[in-house]
Amino acid sequence: MYHSISKDKSNLSISPKNFEKQINFLHKLGYKTINFDDIGKKIQKSIIITFDDGYKDNLINALPILKKYNFTSTCFVVSDLIGCSNIWDVNYKNYVYKELLTKNDLKEWKNYGMSIGSHGKSHKSLIKLNSNQMYDEIFNSKKDIENSIGSKVETFSYPFGHINKISVEYVKEIYDFAVTTIRSRFNTSKHKLYYIPRIHMTDNLTTIKLYLKLKTFYEDIKYNEKQLYL
Repeated sequence: MYHSISKDKSNLSISPKNFEKQINFLHKLGYKTINFDDIGKKIQKSIIITFDDGYKDNLINALPILKKYNFTSTCFVVSDLIGCSNIWDVNYKNYVYKELLTKNDLKEWKNYGMSIGSHGKSHKSLIKLNSNQMYDEIFNSKKDIENSIGSKVETFSYPFGHINKISVEYVKEIYDFAVTTIRSRFNTSKHKLYYIPRIHMTDNLTTIKLYLKLKTFYEDIKYNEKQLYL
């Protein structure tokens, strides 16, 4: 799970230099990137790289590195804010202004073999909304993104990782897959396709720690199913 690939001071950012170190390490270990619809296929050392929020630096800084190592990824975008900025963070103490991908950027991202998913319409916490507002965020974001990129959107990322039973039922109706912010390697025999956990990536992540996250139960022991329903 990535967000921004930038040298700015945002706590969500990983510098392009450190991002390439991580991607290069994955490549050296023999990992291959797959899409969500490849889940369940017997592909050795398969991983899915994801970006939440849809920052423009994903295209500018991350894409060239992904292409260099022949990796693909999925970017989860906020449909009403395509071409705008991360206004959902504006009231946070450490707010850093960040541009978001435009419609043309999304098309370019797709043209290079990358995928796009939904992160809601406005990046609002779903658990703070009534059922009609929640429906709008989940259903109409899919429709709006599909209209923008001209292809199907089958994956959803819960904004802020906040989930309740109503939001899950809505998501299951129209998406094939949904990712959470719960920490763990994904285990098809243990985790549901609409509760997919992810490995958290950070700017100061050493190769030793990344190896532990990938190859041992280091990240798995942090999985807490109780966090799913806040």
